[in-house]
Amino acid sequence: MEERLLLAVDGNSLLYQAYHAFYKANLTTRDGFPTGALKGFFTKLLELLKREPSHVLVAFDVHQPTFRHERYADYKLGRKPPEEDLKKQMPVVRELLNAMGIAVIECPRFEADDVLGTFARMAEQQGMDTLIATGDRDSFQLITDRTKIYYTKNNSIVDEAALHELYGLEPERMKDLKALMGDSSDHIPGIAGVGEKTALKLLETYGDLEGVLAHASEVKGKLGERLRDGVEDARFSYWLGTIATDAPVRETLDDCAFVPERAANARQRFYELELNSIAERLAGKDEKPEKPELSVETVAIRDEQGLSDALNALSDADAIAIVTTPTLAFSGAPDKAYALTAGETLFDACMDEDEAYRMLGAFLLAHGVPILTFDAKKLYHRCGFEADRLPPLRFDAMLSDYLLNSNRPVESFDALCRAWLKSESGSPAHLFALEPKMTEAIERNGLSALLNDVELPLLNVLFGMERIGFRTDETVLSDLHARFSETAKTLESHIYDLAGERFNILSPKQLGHILFEKLGLPSGKKTKTGFSTDADTLEAIAPLHPIVNDVLKFRFLTKLDSTFVEGLLKQRDKNGRIHTRFMQCVAATGRISSAEPNLQNIPVRTPEGREIRKAFVPSEGNILVGADYSQIELRLLAHISGDAGFIDAFNSGEDVHARTAAEVFHVPLDKVTSEQRSAAKAVNFGIVYGISDFGLAKNLGVSVPTASGYIKRYFERYPGVKAYLHESVEQGKANGYAQTLFGRKRPLPELNASNYNVRQFGERVAMNMPIQGTAADLIKIAMVRVDRALRDGGYQARLVLQIHDELLVDAPKDEAEAVKRLMQDCMEGVAAFRVKLIAEAKCGESWYETK
Repeated sequence: MEERLLLAVDGNSLLYQAYHAFYKANLTTRDGFPTGALKGFFTKLLELLKREPSHVLVAFDVHQPTFRHERYADYKLGRKPPEEDLKKQMPVVRELLNAMGIAVIECPRFEADDVLGTFARMAEQQGMDTLIATGDRDSFQLITDRTKIYYTKNNSIVDEAALHELYGLEPERMKDLKALMGDSSDHIPGIAGVGEKTALKLLETYGDLEGVLAHASEVKGKLGERLRDGVEDARFSYWLGTIATDAPVRETLDDCAFVPERAANARQRFYELELNSIAERLAGKDEKPEKPELSVETVAIRDEQGLSDALNALSDADAIAIVTTPTLAFSGAPDKAYALTAGETLFDACMDEDEAYRMLGAFLLAHGVPILTFDAKKLYHRCGFEADRLPPLRFDAMLSDYLLNSNRPVESFDALCRAWLKSESGSPAHLFALEPKMTEAIERNGLSALLNDVELPLLNVLFGMERIGFRTDETVLSDLHARFSETAKTLESHIYDLAGERFNILSPKQLGHILFEKLGLPSGKKTKTGFSTDADTLEAIAPLHPIVNDVLKFRFLTKLDSTFVEGLLKQRDKNGRIHTRFMQCVAATGRISSAEPNLQNIPVRTPEGREIRKAFVPSEGNILVGADYSQIELRLLAHISGDAGFIDAFNSGEDVHARTAAEVFHVPLDKVTSEQRSAAKAVNFGIVYGISDFGLAKNLGVSVPTASGYIKRYFERYPGVKAYLHESVEQGKANGYAQTLFGRKRPLPELNASNYNVRQFGERVAMNMPIQGTAADLIKIAMVRVDRALRDGGYQARLVLQIHDELLVDAPKDEAEAVKRLMQDCMEGVAAFRVKLIAEAKCGESWYETK
């Protein structure tokens, strides 16, 4: 006979536990809907379903008084209502469970525990085993030889033997335990002053609750008094804490029959909630994918002749849609696509992909057919295009999605098709359907100019920079490696001497033992694996022992050497050039980021870090021309805030930090001290990021009241800045997003979060995004203009690097002075503001020399 198992889940318990497990992660969809509780709940549920239950139910409390409230109005008094983020997810849990074919059961006047107990007894009567999944220990009273508890707080199975090992009690006695000790979370009184330890000892001595009460007169002292005074409370608590096993539920076990295949019906909804990992787990191994909303015939290409025939068939197409993953596929119409595909047997290999892209690239250049794609830059690289000769690009779905969802851009083309077309997977033909939908959204959100005049032209510029690369000097890198290695060895030896033994300095566990146990230094926060040895912890105790500074220096040097120096040596091509990848669709502010290698992460605030820039050199016979914006974010703050004093501080041509110090500290400009200027500089830059008095105090090494005074005087002198910061938050709340001067939007779901720290972060983003995002827009526009001016002017010079507010051009020496002027003109003339934009340019034989 087939074994049958009822999986009975305490929905409230699991949902609350899931919510708090993901509380700090602040998981949301791209439009701000919270999903942390959903992710945790269904991740655990899918794990439980691996036990292959024949019947499944999820029980929830009914949001109305129960039979316990009817007798005891204070039952569960004081429990906080669920947080707003959790409340929003509660109906969605039920929706998803229903879609999965899982019974959702509630019973008026009864709690979820009572539903679980009732169905567990039903199952026993029908010869079924039950596994109750809950984080509530009250359920331990339901354990029998056929009913076990899956305790979700530590993922353990609790049966009769396990319960006896934990408490020394049988399941029935768990009600006696609760009657004696009560439960503050449910407002069950129990006997005053009796805790778990005392209650267990009493039960061990007298057997059960009635035995304890019957012998209360024999118990001496205060405890005996409490037992005698608490007889009624104990018996009432016993009644309150007893789970009903006869709740008048309407459903039967047959209503809880579970068909695993039905769970896949919820997959699309999980995709819509951007819980892709859960959605993908719902597909059975042998399940055929659902027919997509848009039906596309796909023709397989297995050899060069097949590819040639396909391309010829598209020679008169108005546009060609192309995707590069998981393999090359393209289309000339919404209902038909061609895809590179392996043969029908293991011995039939697919044609070489590189050759396929070469043929496609040649076709695109020869016919000049406009392209629709997802990630055009990647396609350009695969086709082997040169930056000076590219086919026309009509639509890049990745760029459009990024502008529409800057804080949560999609991870793949398939995800984009799921979000916009409800299609399980992406076909290149789907780009024909995506183009009008996404273009309309771009226009509706006022992003057309940003897309067409900035992001699309910039894509070509970035592609050209990646193709060219940046020349590096192997000798400089090798010398740095040797020097850093030698210094690290000296530090290592000194650290061992100070520690009195050898150990792995880079092991937090071993380092923690040396610092906090052997040397007895004061330890800070602890992690799950031991003492914290992060930078903040070590810097706080650095004055107490010389070993700490040596450890910090050793860590820094070894990371600098392995990550950057050795990393760069490995990533040089045969011509000695580094080809970083510029990522256009990552940062929510619009900033360009860099990867493989990440040149933005070189720690240039230190002398050793700056030395690495010496390894970046011009091409043979050339010179580098570097230009960067001066105090761009502060200038934008002055413009956007409209504060007359702050604007004048820039337009007067004076040292803005000294001028701010003079205003804040009420001293003549020529009497400003270096300390006052440093403080004013910290306030100036901190204000842009919504810095707190605590944060400023930490940065300056002053007291919080002193830092608070600095900020107060700053706002008194620059009231327009204070007004702007306040208004930016209010506008963010009203609009749901922050916006740059060029229309780039960053959604602000954080402003509605229930977590205070998350809301504070949202407020800082609301203040900073218009400034930092506008600065990002400016440098992008400048890059497009510089690149265009170089090409239109017939220069051989080319852009090779962009880092934050800085541009570098690799130029023939005879073009250097003209290129300097060209870069300054393009950068300073990007836009007209209340304060002048200043770009400072310099030539050098290395990146180091251009700063």
